[in-house]
Parts: sequence; C-alpha cells; structure tokens
Amino acid sequence: MNYHKVSEYYNPAVYIWLLTITAMVLLIIVIGGLTRLTESGLSMTDWRPILGIIPPLSKEDWIILFEMYKQTPEYKIVNKNMTIDNFKYIFWWEWFHRIFARSIGIVFLIPLIYFILKKQIKKSLYKKLLIVFVFGLIQAFVGWWMVKSGLTENPYVSPYRLTFHLLNALIIFSILLWISMDYKYTTNINFLSKPFTLDFYILLSIFLIFLTIASGGFMAGTDSGQSFNTFPLMNGKFIPDDYLINDLGVYNFFENTVAINFNHRWLSIFVFFYILFVCFKFIKFDNRHIPRVLVYLIIFFLTLQVILGIVTLLSNVYLPIASMHQTNSVLLLSTLLISYHQFKIRKVKNE
Repeated sequence: MNYHKVSEYYNPAVYIWLLTITAMVLLIIVIGGLTRLTESGLSMTDWRPILGIIPPLSKEDWIILFEMYKQTPEYKIVNKNMTIDNFKYIFWWEWFHRIFARSIGIVFLIPLIYFILKKQIKKSLYKKLLIVFVFGLIQAFVGWWMVKSGLTENPYVSPYRLTFHLLNALIIFSILLWISMDYKYTTNINFLSKPFTLDFYILLSIFLIFLTIASGGFMAGTDSGQSFNTFPLMNGKFIPDDYLINDLGVYNFFENTVAINFNHRWLSIFVFFYILFVCFKFIKFDNRHIPRVLVYLIIFFLTLQVILGIVTLLSNVYLPIASMHQTNSVLLLSTLLISYHQFKIRKVKNE
C-alpha cells in the first residue's frame, strides 16, 4: 500500500472540522495561560456547566457574585482591597475561558454526531476521536478540580493540578494535530520509532518539550518566575542558596521556588542545545525526510523561546511577554510534531 496517496475516505469537510478543533484547542491553551497570568482563575466560585454560560446581567448580579468571591481565601488574603470594577476584570477573563472551552465541546460533538450518522467517518478515526473525547472530559473535571484547590484555605491553586491541566490540554492538542495530519492518507503512521534513529531524535525532542512545559507549569503554579529576576546567575550565584530544602525531600523539586526556577531555566538551555544539535544533524546529513523550511522554523521558534524565557524572567513576568513565551512553546511543539509526521511519511514513501 502506498502510504502517501490520499485516502478514498477523505472528506474536505471532515478535514476542515479537524483543523478547526485543533486550532481552537491551541487558542484555549493561550487563553488559559492569560487567565492564569491575570490571576483570574478563582473569580468564579462555582461550576455550573449550563447556567454558567449566562453572565451577570444586572448590578445586583454583580454584587451577589462579588460577595461570593469575598468569601474566598484569595480575596481575604491577597485581594482584600479589590473593588467591584477590579473584580469584573478578572471575572470576564475566567468567564470567557470557560465559555470558549464549552464552545470547543459543542464544535467537537455536533459535527462528530452528524458525520457518524452520515457514515463519513471510518471506524479507525472514530476510535481516535473517542480517545480525544475522554481526554476532553478529564480536562473539564481537572479544570474545576484545579480551581477548587484555591477555594478552601490556600488562596492559590495547586501547582500539581495546574500542571496536569496544562499537560492534558497539550496531549489533546497533539493528538488532534496528529489526527488532522494523518487523516488524508491511506493508512496510519506508527507514532513510535526505533531507538537512535533520526526519527527517534525528533520524538525525543517532542518528549523534552513536554517535560520543559511541565516544568514551566510548576513555574507558573508557584510563581517561581518572580523569585529571581536575573540571568544567568541567581542572586549572584550559579547554584543559589536554598536550592535544597531537606525538609521537603523529593517535593523540593516541585514546591521549592528556588529549585523550580533553577531547574526550569537550565532544563530549557539543555533542551535548546539538544534540539539545535538535532536540527543541524538534519541539515548536514538528511535532506529528504523533512522540508528545510520546517527545520528552519524549529530553529526559529526554539531560539525565540529561549529569548522570551529570559526576557520573561528579567521583566518580572511581564504579562504580554509571558503569554508569548507560553504560546511560542506550543508553536514549537506543533512544528516538531509536523516535522516528525513529515519524516514518517517520506520515510515510508522512500522505502
């Protein structure tokens, strides 16, 4: 079977739908990051999947919601002087975040049901989309589970739950992007690779980006980015004081803001040089499996990611730069996934 031929089951409408859902998941990751950076995530103190769609429509509605927010630890400990106008700002961010997330569910489910009834989706694709649906349900549950962690005694959400929420969103995005790329063709690509092959090095790059983003999740969840705003030294030292807090044990690497900051910045530098090495390896030894433009795009997004990361630190997590830093990480991940898929296609084609 010739892999690169377009499948007889290919339907442009299904393809556009898959790309739309993928783009919407990318956008919700960006919106979720902005919701976190504006510290808006705890402004809505309940979870009403249906009635929660309706925003406050009167002055009385706003007063009721603000009074509910005043009962939270975030208001009592962090935002005690907040006005109702300030509250409206963070409320609208969280409300839009939730509404957009719900809209993804609608755009996913309604066309899916239609395509199934019209028998325009083959069984193998249906099974993959069922996996996406399960991850989507998990994402909705984890989203509220995360918010709930900041509504009891601690005025901050759990960094473990926040990072889980972020990684689950990235998994959904990656699966959808892969499905979208794979949809046109006559068979499915094996995602895994044999160790120490060229495609394995790209797969390892994808894993390292996931690991680095997870590290960034803990940076965001613990506000570690604000602990040291210098680079490369931290308080004048390469390895800062208090890097290890013995009382924390293994949790030192997940709860000690000094260790989290140090680990994220130097993991990022390691990943930068590793992926750069892989790109140069392709430029020098392989000109068949990945289009040059994709290799250069990886180098561009990779370099930009390091620059944005450093500027984010130096600017004390300035919101526009921090948001660009998170968005660019997903663009880098996307480019690596597309390159990996291209490698797989061309490898089969040349065999």
